[in-house]
Amino acid sequence: MALVFVALLGWLLARFQQLIPPLGLAFILAYLLNPIVEWLTTRTRLKWGLAVTLVYLVLVLLLVAVLTVAGIAIGQQIKGLYDAVVEILPDLPVRVQNLLSQPVHLGPFTLDFSRPIAIGPFSLDFSTFDLQPLYDQLLSAIQPALQQTGTLVGSLASGTATALGWFLFILIVSYYLLHDLKSLLPSIEQVVPEGYASDVRRLAMELGPIWNAFLRGQVTLALVMGSVVGITMAVLGVRYALVLGLLAGSLEFIPIVGPFIAGTVAVLVALFQPENWMGLSPIYFALLILGVQILLQQLENNFLVPRIIGGSLNLHPIVILVGAIVGASLAGITGLLISA
Repeated sequence: MALVFVALLGWLLARFQQLIPPLGLAFILAYLLNPIVEWLTTRTRLKWGLAVTLVYLVLVLLLVAVLTVAGIAIGQQIKGLYDAVVEILPDLPVRVQNLLSQPVHLGPFTLDFSRPIAIGPFSLDFSTFDLQPLYDQLLSAIQPALQQTGTLVGSLASGTATALGWFLFILIVSYYLLHDLKSLLPSIEQVVPEGYASDVRRLAMELGPIWNAFLRGQVTLALVMGSVVGITMAVLGVRYALVLGLLAGSLEFIPIVGPFIAGTVAVLVALFQPENWMGLSPIYFALLILGVQILLQQLENNFLVPRIIGGSLNLHPIVILVGAIVGASLAGITGLLISA
């Protein structure tokens, strides 16, 4: 019987593999909202079904409000970032050479990239670097996409419609999962082969605290760091601060690499920003943003992570990183969330 169940489950997963990621996200959303519904039914006299409906109604209203208010700003900043890339690309080698030709004074130290820099017995001369081959490769990879703006806009509109459809699917499935949770649990237990029922229950009890520690903690970290990065970049005068905040929050789910990518993008935006309200040169402004990004990461790792997630996972970050990469390669964002 167990072999038949495993074979049937494997066939269903292979046959409907396209549905696995959205179904996984629906389960995750229902799991995240379950404590809110439980709190609402405990503190009020609302029945379970009515409490679930109320929570999802508030969620939809909040999403509509956020998209209405921030959607236009996000679209404008994405367009501005696109225009900036188009403007910078034609003379990128010249811009980089100009930046490298400017001496950087850091206290008693001076970095002059126009002269050879001695590193022990070795000497590094940036002035001899030929950036043209690297630029040609970069341009050949990006230019086709930039030249087909109309096609990209059409694809974006089509992709947005598809994403909206999947989002509604996830929302509806998660609603019914949470709405009928009390009746679904006994049904799920009946599907499990009798010899494995106790093992499945024990596994669920052990995984519960881990999911609580990681998933809800990671969502909280993403919201906090996304907000902090966005606000900080806006205060410092970095362009596209809203997009940078969204990027930082989204990449929080990828340990180590995610924050590094988000910080690198912010530094590059500052480096090629023509002016800032502090009147700093591009190099000094980029160094300032680099220092702020490092400071924010130290704040997250030493203050936020221990208090929000704690030591419940008891795993080294490298183990989490490898698991996240494997999960993402197998099942996209759903595999990333589950494995990390």
